[in-house]
Amino acid sequence: MPHLSTDDIEQLDQQLRLRREALLGAIRKRLHRGDDAATMALANPYADVREQAEADLLADTDIGQLRLELDDLQAIDEALARVAAGSYGTCTGCGGRIAVRRLRAQPAARMCLSCQEAFEQHRQTPP
Repeated sequence: MPHLSTDDIEQLDQQLRLRREALLGAIRKRLHRGDDAATMALANPYADVREQAEADLLADTDIGQLRLELDDLQAIDEALARVAAGSYGTCTGCGGRIAVRRLRAQPAARMCLSCQEAFEQHRQTPP
């Protein structure tokens, strides 16, 4: 029995594409868009905030959220590339299969649960 059916791949591909569009919408709202794409910058809705420290904190929070959204967008684009290449559902760590249940919960997952846990544990271990 194949790991992922054609229906599974189509459903997960659609889920990835919908999430991608939602992220792009959120990123567009977060960015100030001028006529020239080269002049795009973060909007500053905090210019009128009286306390500079509060304005800085709010801006830092927006930048942090934007980074998370861009990271999610990159992971989705990488997953869509794996779909196109026919390698979607294959763990980039061990080459094994990523469980369908995991992909349904996290369609951009690039590692099986075991490799992901090992990666996170290694990343949290102090040098």
